[in-house]
Parts: sequence; structure tokens; C-alpha cells
Amino acid sequence: MNLHSSTFIFKPAKALAFASSALLACSYVAYRLHDRRDLSEKEVEDARHILAELFPKLSGSTVQQHHSDTAQHLSNLDEYGVSVVKETLTTAQVACWNTTTSEVCAKSNNNIVWNSGRAHCSVSKRTSLFSEMARIGENNHSGYNDQDVEIASASSGRRCGIFWRRKPIDSTQTISEQNDVVSLQGIVKSYFIQHKIERYELTDVQFLNAYPNSTNQIWHRDNTCCGLTAIVALKDVRSNGPTELLIGTHKRDFSLREVFHNAVIQPKEAARLSMGRPLLGVIDAGDAILYDARIFHRGRGYRKSNRKSGEDRPVLVLRWDAAKTPPPGSGLIKTTASTYIGCFLYAALSAVQKFTKRKEDAR
Repeated sequence: MNLHSSTFIFKPAKALAFASSALLACSYVAYRLHDRRDLSEKEVEDARHILAELFPKLSGSTVQQHHSDTAQHLSNLDEYGVSVVKETLTTAQVACWNTTTSEVCAKSNNNIVWNSGRAHCSVSKRTSLFSEMARIGENNHSGYNDQDVEIASASSGRRCGIFWRRKPIDSTQTISEQNDVVSLQGIVKSYFIQHKIERYELTDVQFLNAYPNSTNQIWHRDNTCCGLTAIVALKDVRSNGPTELLIGTHKRDFSLREVFHNAVIQPKEAARLSMGRPLLGVIDAGDAILYDARIFHRGRGYRKSNRKSGEDRPVLVLRWDAAKTPPPGSGLIKTTASTYIGCFLYAALSAVQKFTKRKEDAR
């Protein structure tokens, strides 16, 4: 009797284990297929629409409007973990930085780190090039001023020489030492003031170039503590390897339960956009996407849809962190765990996004 009972219990348990394993395997395969897909034109256009809706172009012309614009960016960073700073570089500056990117990468083979089909070229703090890049977005100064552009255009062979004409600046800045301006640097300053951080520093400056056939990066955070990262586009970013972010995951109180509740019980437009949505950073050349260092993000792959063009996708990367909490802010185990947490969050949030979209289409 006991043997019969144990056999009776064992069979359903074995079947349940098999069914669970099969479900997990199917879910993993579905996730990988979804994750490795090429971005469609519709996805890119939807992302541009979302960005335009969440982060409208700000053009304050008075002191009061400047403060209002800064407050809007800070609100974006607090609510979504990301904001878009339009026209950080002018058209002429974009052209000059494009040329500089090509020249630096060509001359810095030993300093280039390849990752998932992307070339990362970090700039040493001891160089004046670092000082020039540190000035991007400062008082509407973006590395090159008008005179620099003329000089660079006149002599391509001496293009990098302009970086030696200014006294290098200290990348560690005290809040009181900076001017109150509405610019990329002004937003960064205000962000650290808002978080009551007196000293912060530019911890990383690099040229980042994505090439056709590059693959998705792993999900990661730049820091577990307060900080900001800016990615300044030197070419239009569409399906050619945009940064993908999980909105709201920079918050300590981020909850999948709340995301599911908003999607199923209270499917309001504001709730749908405010948290828990994968967002593609499709921006125009000269624009900058500015995001909280704690948000889960990655670089998307750059594959089929752009193979014919064969063009690269260069960007400038600047990272600011509090002087007391340098990146990554955690040990190897926690940093590795973030990769798997990001994959899980992306799978769950993508499912919620699809569910919400189908629910809206059914109306």
C-alpha cells in the first residue's frame, strides 16, 4: 500500500517537473529569438514617437525658462532614469568630432577594447584630448569652438593639434565652482546638487564605435550609486545599434508587481509610459541621451538591416560619478548578477509591453 502510494505520488511529481522544464526551455528559446531579432522600422519609429512624447525639445530663451527646462530634465531623470538633451553638438562640431574619432581610433590600436563588435577607445586623463572632451556641453561649448572648426577644416593633418592649445581643466569639480547654465553640463551639475553630492568627477571618456554585424551587449549598470552617463551621437542613431534602457529600473522601489498592476488593472497611458518599458535611444546626430548610472541598459546589435550601408555608428561617451563612489560600486558577484537580473527584467517587461499593446489595439 505504501509502495503503491509513493508510486502514485511520484508520477505526478515527475510529470510536473518535466512540464516545468519544458516550459522554461520554451520560454528561454522564445526570449532568445525575441532578443536577437533585428529592429524593424516600426519599432524605431515607435521609439522616436515615445522619445518625442516623453522628452519634448526644450528651448528656453529666458532665465526663467532655462530653470524650467533644467527642472524638466531633472524630472525626467528622476521619473524615467533618462532624458534627451537636444543639439548638444552643432552640425560643424559633429563633423569635426567624426573626423577626430576616425583619426584617434586609427592611431590608438593598442588602446582599443573590442566588445560585441564595438570598438571602445578610452581617453587618458593625462591628455589634453580628455580636457577637450570634458568641455562638451559646458556653457554651450562642445569641445570645438568656431575658431577650432575653421582651423581643423584648414589642416586635416594637424587636426588633433588643437587639443594642445588650452590649459587642461580639472575633471573633479566642486558645485560652487561652476556656472548655473542650461546645457548638458548644467544638467549634470543640477543632478548632483539634487542628490546632495558636493564633489563629482568625470570618471570615463571614450570614443565608442559600433560596426555592422555587432551583437547585443549584456545588460548592466554603470554604477550602483548615483551618477550619470551621456552618449552623444555623431551620426543618426536608428536601428544601427541604439542604446536600450529599462525605464524606471534606477529606482530602489522599482517593482514588477506595480508594473503588472498598471498594465492589467490600471492601463492608463501615463502609468504605461512612466515605468517598466524597454526604451530604444534613437536620437539624431548632435543629440545626447543622458541616463542615470543605476538604470539597466545595453547596446543593441547592428546587423541585417544596415549591412548594405556598411557604415559605422560612432558616439562619444562621458560618465560622471560622485568622488566618493567610483564605478562600478559593487563587487564581481553583484556585477555578474546584474546581467541575469537585467535579462529577467527585459523578458518580463517585454511581455507586459506586448500585452499592453494588444489590449490597446483591441479597443
